[in-house]
Amino acid sequence: MRRSTSALVTKVWLYAVLVVFALPVLSMVVLSLNESRYGTLPFRFSLHWYQVLRTDTALLDALSTSITLATEVTIVCVVVGTLLTFGLRKAPIAITLPVNGLLLALLSVPLLLLSAGLLSVFDWLGLGQSTTALLLSSIITSLPFVVLIERGRLENLSPDYAEAARSLGAGPVRTFLLVTVPLMAPSIIAGGMLAFVICFNNFAIQLFLAPVGISTLPVQIYSMVRLGVTPDVNALGTLVVAGTVLIIVVLNWLTGNAARLFTTTRER
Repeated sequence: MRRSTSALVTKVWLYAVLVVFALPVLSMVVLSLNESRYGTLPFRFSLHWYQVLRTDTALLDALSTSITLATEVTIVCVVVGTLLTFGLRKAPIAITLPVNGLLLALLSVPLLLLSAGLLSVFDWLGLGQSTTALLLSSIITSLPFVVLIERGRLENLSPDYAEAARSLGAGPVRTFLLVTVPLMAPSIIAGGMLAFVICFNNFAIQLFLAPVGISTLPVQIYSMVRLGVTPDVNALGTLVVAGTVLIIVVLNWLTGNAARLFTTTRER
């Protein structure tokens, strides 16, 4: 009896948490489909705010800037993070210890403090608020997550696969590309996805280091909040959520089939 009651309470609590998490998203979707500018009742279904969004060049330009920045950061973080993960595996403790400490510090320091510190460093270097400073800062804050995910996969990866490939005559490069990379592909994809999301939503870094005249989506929405958010922002948020769900579904499929997709050998 106690176990069934405990299980029921756990389920109710879980569903309550899920509802609290889902309510903001659901309300945003509903408001984007309501004809009223202020979300008042009665609800009247309309795609008017999606049509308004098509003409809102400020939001669309900010969205394009955020996607471009996040894509560039993701590519750099995946390449550098993968190489760093493999390098730390064979590096001496005199190198791994300070590097691990730096990565943990980047994960634990509040973003507002880190953003202010990076701005001071880039001012001292003569970069200040610039595109280069924004790109480098976004890479710095996203890279530790990629390394953390890939390291967990690499530590559980048996070295027998690489040794078997080398015993069959494969060189180091071929072993890495045809054996290690397919086995590491799920963590590489997951790390890249996480880097993209973190960079896309990194409001503090973008607010401190974005150059004048360039606005990312979080900064643009923040500037609109002070004057009043129009429902076309809800329409854009709905499209972003739909795109995110689609990306997650595709990446889940890719992750489950990574070994088959990245392997060049064919069954006979």
